[in-house]
Amino acid sequence: MVPSHTRTLGRVIVAGTLILLLIPTFWMRAAPTQAQARLPVSMAAAGDSLTSAVGSGPRYFADNTAYSWATGASPEVNSLALRLATRNPALSGNVYNLARIGARMGDLPAQMSTVNAIKAEYVAVLMGGNDACAATEAAMTPVETFRQQFDTALARLAEGSPGARVLVLSIPDPTRLVPLFRDNRSAVAIWTLFDVCPTALARPRSDAPEDGARRERVRQRVAEYNQQIAEVCARYPQCRYDGGAVFTMRLEAADISPYDYFHLSARGQARLAEVAWAVAGF
Repeated sequence: MVPSHTRTLGRVIVAGTLILLLIPTFWMRAAPTQAQARLPVSMAAAGDSLTSAVGSGPRYFADNTAYSWATGASPEVNSLALRLATRNPALSGNVYNLARIGARMGDLPAQMSTVNAIKAEYVAVLMGGNDACAATEAAMTPVETFRQQFDTALARLAEGSPGARVLVLSIPDPTRLVPLFRDNRSAVAIWTLFDVCPTALARPRSDAPEDGARRERVRQRVAEYNQQIAEVCARYPQCRYDGGAVFTMRLEAADISPYDYFHLSARGQARLAEVAWAVAGF
């Protein structure tokens, strides 16, 4: 016969084991489900020619905003705005593209002032490519200046539109175009004739050490710009960064415009829209 104190101890052990087994289940059930981000009813895009979709549509060397990754209405691109409007029809008619050809990070604060004026609830930003694509390496925007300009832009948005959310994409790496088109005579001729992003694309067929080192310095500068974007964005609760997704995006020849072999084609804009949607949090 089992002593009573032994039976009591056995019950305690069994009860304690059940409690330990039930605790994880309780916490899993009790943990709140993270709410999905509320869909906006108005949206603006800020940036440069990549966001105004130069080279992506029928207008030669001009804006083709219907094909913009951010705000375009073309089903071929299936932009961020189009995906949002499909889920929230109230967004339709309240989408604004503020991007300008040749804009640099120093132009972003003014674009954010316009965002405040139109009271956009959601802002998509891709800016900084022209800061690296300067006439010379010396003319590239200094990293600290770039950071200050971006911080000023986000501070202006936070002050004028405290409820607005912002998605910031990383700057793409322009040196990725060299291996894609260095053997393409048309591309090399256009890059040379029109002085397209000379810091990255000058003498694309050269394997000389100095040209390779120059391209690597430009790539590093873009990486440093993206680091500043990440750090500044993290200081603002309403800001979301893509984690470098665009910077590391693998491009194919069909993603690039045949007009200048630099801007994105409609297919490239569609791929950019897909990346943006994947990181947007909706």
